[in-house]
Amino acid sequence: MLTNTSRPSEGVCAEERIETVVMQIPRQALGLSPDRVDRLLARNLATDVGSGAILADFLKTLLARGPQCRPEELRGMGSVALDLATAFLARRFGDPGEAPAEARAQEALQRIYRFVESDPGDPGLTPEVIADRHNMSVRGLHRLFGDQPLTVAAHIRQSRLEHAQTDLACEELSGQPVQAIAARWGFSSATGFSRAFREAFGVTPSEHRALSLAGPRHAEDRNPARHAHHRAPLRPTFSAGDSATA
Repeated sequence: MLTNTSRPSEGVCAEERIETVVMQIPRQALGLSPDRVDRLLARNLATDVGSGAILADFLKTLLARGPQCRPEELRGMGSVALDLATAFLARRFGDPGEAPAEARAQEALQRIYRFVESDPGDPGLTPEVIADRHNMSVRGLHRLFGDQPLTVAAHIRQSRLEHAQTDLACEELSGQPVQAIAARWGFSSATGFSRAFREAFGVTPSEHRALSLAGPRHAEDRNPARHAHHRAPLRPTFSAGDSATA
């Protein structure tokens, strides 16, 4: 049964005891028209045949085997679950190919975002590769990102910079050279990485590492009462014309 957590609902069960598996999906991640999805609310959706059975079996297996998976594996399984749920609900509308163009475009965008996030450090991750893997032209890919805050190239670079930012602030990785971390996330040039990092976050990679690691290493010497404010997390800023070239 499909429900909307922003709306009140109640259910009645004739059985004394039942087991349920709940899958929560952010509305913006579903990639289907909200109006069409709302028509399925509070309706029994068959999960014993077809795509419904595949989704149900996958969720039950994930629930049983998930604790044995590594975090990166679970992130991949989440993407698979979302794709299965999207396909299952789209079937309730009829042929998924007949879904509104806007809904299909949103679904394609979400697939591409998940594809980029699956391995942003791959130096071969380019708009051309993304277009090829998603059976579209490069021009079509750029058109798909036309109304997004970032171009596809800028989105790739943002993802790489954010991952590098996280690693630089990790005390367990403090012994690794900055360039090694940059290379892991797809930056082949130390100068190019440092310039891109400073443009995005306002500090150099080395300055960010020093500021981030100063707290954990000297926390016992500081009086929290004397520091009522905290530095906000650094977030990148890009213009629509930024490039992902590393």
